[in-house]
Formats: sequence, structure tokens, C-alpha cells
Amino acid sequence: MTIGNDRQAAKALLMFSPKNWGQVDRFAKLHMGSHTFSACDSRALSGVSAHLKKAHIFKSIAEELRSTLEVDRSELNSKGFTTANHAHKLAAVVEAFIVELYSVIDCTAKVLRAVFASSTRGFKDSTSYLFTKTDKISGLPQPIIDEIAAADWYLPLRYLRDELTHLDVGHCSLDDNTGLVSYAHFGMKKDQKPLIYDDIFLTMNRNFDAVNLFLGKVFKCLLTTLGDTPVQLMCGMTHGRMLIRSIVPTEPLSFDNGICQSHQWFELPEYPDCPFAANCGAYRRTKAMQHQDYD
Repeated sequence: MTIGNDRQAAKALLMFSPKNWGQVDRFAKLHMGSHTFSACDSRALSGVSAHLKKAHIFKSIAEELRSTLEVDRSELNSKGFTTANHAHKLAAVVEAFIVELYSVIDCTAKVLRAVFASSTRGFKDSTSYLFTKTDKISGLPQPIIDEIAAADWYLPLRYLRDELTHLDVGHCSLDDNTGLVSYAHFGMKKDQKPLIYDDIFLTMNRNFDAVNLFLGKVFKCLLTTLGDTPVQLMCGMTHGRMLIRSIVPTEPLSFDNGICQSHQWFELPEYPDCPFAANCGAYRRTKAMQHQDYD
């Protein structure tokens, strides 16, 4: 978001927007004062949002490619055969979506271990173990256990990811009667028969929504592990300078929270003003504290 107050005011980039943050974003931005993550764990935490974003992109691309199946159908009707190029492209995108969505869960499991490994027993570095042997791990918070137990989507998703890692591209087909798009991979079996999803877009949406809901509940629980050690967050940038505020993670989070850390320089006449200061509770709070010190 950019902002400009008037002709003299420079545009600024607003980066502190809590109302637009989900539970994952909040934990990622506020955890530093309460948890010490290794470089690998920090990458996993970043990967939760990154892989979810990529999964959403692949889902959107798949939706865009849906109409191209008509090209394969026209080729079949006119020539008596089809190369099914578009069907294979769509299948490849569907499979990329599946791999990315599982990576979200993989990264989440690593974050959970980074937070709880020291206070639990039997917490192995294995996503599959976490979801299938939860009863072997002692000390996990009950809300986390409950969400894992309710994740009936996990095993089917893991099976797809595991098999797709070693198999060629599957196939998508358009049903002329229903208009539904099916997905089949004859290298995968269910009840000794080829695995077929009659409505792959319904399956994708359900899996994405389930994972997204799972993240919200798990990271809401993770937020309760944060202490009151203040952390510094970037509010934005103006004229190439960073605007920073201090936030206490245990306090309610809004644009008015925190203490402004940048007023020392932007109040000086030789430096540009902060374009957000007039409507910023953190800045007003800082000035009020200064007045109290002077009284």
C-alpha cells in the first residue's frame, strides 16, 4: 500500500497492517521475542505461507486451464484422436498443487517441533509420525492434538504426494454430460482399482480449505505460547527510511498498538515526516509518554 498526503508528501510504503494478517502471519512476525529458531526452522516458518501461496497460484492456473480441455475435445471430434496436450498440462498443474499443499503441512510440522520439542517427549522430526503416531508424543497441547486427530484429509493427501514424487503425469478428462473434470493416475490404486477423482476441482478446493482452516487453528494455538517480550516490526518506508514500532505480542494487535521507534528522526526538521503519524496510535502513545516524563 502506498500513501500520499498532499503534493509535498512523498509516497510511503505501509507494511504494518494487522487487519490483513492471518494467524500464520501474526506468529511469523511476533515469535522472535519468545522463541529462538534455527535457520532451518525459520525457513520452515516462512515456507508455511510461501507454499500456501504457491498452492493457491497453481489452483488458480488449473481453473484457467479448465476451458482448454474443449480444445482436446474438438481435436478428438474432428480428427478421431487427440494428443490430449491440454489435459496433461492441467494434470501437471493439479499435481503441482498437491505437492505444494503437502509442503505447507510439512513446514507446519517443523514449526510445531521447533516450538514444542523441548517440552514434549517422542516428538520425532517426521510429519508422517506427527499425524499417525500422535499418541506416542507426550506433552503436546490438547488443541494441537485435537486438530491433528480431526485431519481426515491428511492421509489421502500424503498418499498423493508420495506417489506423485515417483510417477509420470496423470490425466484430466472433461465429462460432456456433467461438465465435471476428473483426474486419474493409473499408477495409483484405490481398492485395487485405478485412483480416479470424479471432480478434481471439488477435491482441490476441499483440500485447500481444510489445510487453510487447520493452519488457522494451529497457529492460533501457537500464538498463545508468545510472551510479553517486545519485538520490533517495520511499519513501512518513506524516502528510503524505515519506520519501526515496538510491539508487545501478548497485547491486542491493531494499527494503533505499540510504541513508535522512529519519531526520534522524523520529527527533526531536516528529515521527512512520517505520513502515517497523524492517524497512528503508536505515535500518539509515544508522545503521551513523553509528556508524562516532562510533567
